[in-house]
Amino acid sequence: MASGPTAQDRLSARPDGRIPIDIAITGANGAVGKALIERLGSNAATRPARLRALVRDLGRSATLRDLPAELVEVDYDDAQSLARAVDGADCVAHLAGSLVPRAGDSLLGANLLTTKNVAEASRAQGVKSFVYLSFPGADARSENEYLRTKGQAEDVIAENFASGAIFRVPMILGQDTPAMNQLKRLLGSSFVPLVAGGAVRIQPIYLGDVVRAIEWAILHPESPLARVNLVGPETILYRDLLMRAGLRLGRRPRILTIPRGPARAASGIIGRFSPSSPMSRTVFDVIFYEHLCNDEKAGSGAPTPRTGVDEILDLSLPRQE
Repeated sequence: MASGPTAQDRLSARPDGRIPIDIAITGANGAVGKALIERLGSNAATRPARLRALVRDLGRSATLRDLPAELVEVDYDDAQSLARAVDGADCVAHLAGSLVPRAGDSLLGANLLTTKNVAEASRAQGVKSFVYLSFPGADARSENEYLRTKGQAEDVIAENFASGAIFRVPMILGQDTPAMNQLKRLLGSSFVPLVAGGAVRIQPIYLGDVVRAIEWAILHPESPLARVNLVGPETILYRDLLMRAGLRLGRRPRILTIPRGPARAASGIIGRFSPSSPMSRTVFDVIFYEHLCNDEKAGSGAPTPRTGVDEILDLSLPRQE
């Protein structure tokens, strides 16, 4: 009995060099979304037949206009808008989500409800594979609202899709990522106030490594859905990361230690009056407490290259003598 076509057969390039796969990406305005579009659109070996970047507002997406993707405006709260946006897609890469939601939004809306709407619309339109960015420690039973809504979103995806990947990624470092931009802002001052003096362990991962993992998941649509801890190869203190980055920029800031207890108490007070504040208790417990994990593939066959911290900084920061 002859076997059917393999996944590689289905992904074989057309005469124009494109592979016959249709990809929709949410959160395209973010650093990961832009880098993913650039990689998929510029690599002749993996250039998809159609590549869509889903955005909330076309007027605020000027930075995407020169990228090789079709811009599609979408309302994540409108089922018909979502259905039109993902109609015909083979895979959806859902990169939208936030630790600090936009004004008027909430962690529940940004992380769980949006994911639920996208996942259900995607399944209804026949999308076969779903890729999602989560966070280490995500757990639907967590007391931390961010970790809880991320964990609940993971469960929603698992209920709707049998294929794809859920990548739990920590701090992402690379050109123009929020974490890298924050490092540069801190290094612009002579004195840097850090909770506990920056004595929190982190496992930063390179933007390029995250993008390559997502690309693999997209191009292997028959792989069983897996929850993958996608963390960097080194566990270091945040203050060490700051100092290593400072060396490349020719700066040696002095660290001012802020006691953890009073800082956490202050975050609780701020959060009561402004739940979406970047200094709320939820944000504090995500940033200033350790969420370390092993680099577990969890059944995924995705290749997992890992770039060390020094190489990441060399790739992302202009070294100054």
